[in-house]
Amino acid sequence: MSLLYHFKPQKDRYLTVLAVHLASVGVTANQITALGLCLALGAGIAAYDGLLYTGMALFVASALCDVLDGSLARTARTRTEFGLYFDGVADRFSEFFFVVGVVLGAHVPSSAFIVVAGAFLLLFARIYGYKKRCGPIPTTFGRPERLIFLLGGILCPAPLSTLLFVTAGLCCTVSAVQIIAGSTTSKRRSTRSTHSDAGSYISEVGNKDKSRDA
Repeated sequence: MSLLYHFKPQKDRYLTVLAVHLASVGVTANQITALGLCLALGAGIAAYDGLLYTGMALFVASALCDVLDGSLARTARTRTEFGLYFDGVADRFSEFFFVVGVVLGAHVPSSAFIVVAGAFLLLFARIYGYKKRCGPIPTTFGRPERLIFLLGGILCPAPLSTLLFVTAGLCCTVSAVQIIAGSTTSKRRSTRSTHSDAGSYISEVGNKDKSRDA
């Protein structure tokens, strides 16, 4: 989730025509996700070769694929658990490929890897939440904010670049803590509800037995 995800319904509405067309010709959300991952790999290679702006353009195109794949899955009603995990993992490796390229080829500070570390931390937190069967837990920050800070840090000189990278990492950490805390709270509520239901059932059975005795 993200502050910007409040606009997701509008985004899906704008992309409906494109999503319906892609679904009609057999394009799947996972294929769009894979295309985004390939574009990100190309972005990293371009940045490594010194073509920073070409790399950034390819990376933005990769991020747009991430915007489209979710809309396509919802429009075509083809959301799956595999697609959920594939999308999350692909996003993180897309950022990893690009960051490796800009650090090694464009002389961007290695502190950019803080963004990657924060992104993987957030991914593990989301997996934890899904394993607890808590469903999607709203967070304050998501991928849009992370990419804004990442691209801003790449374009800005040090030490401002490092400050932006650290900010992105902190955003990921805050969201990860929100997910873990939300998962724990949800689990406790579920446990209490189960115990309450069991207690009500025992009480009901006891009252029935007393009625019979009377």
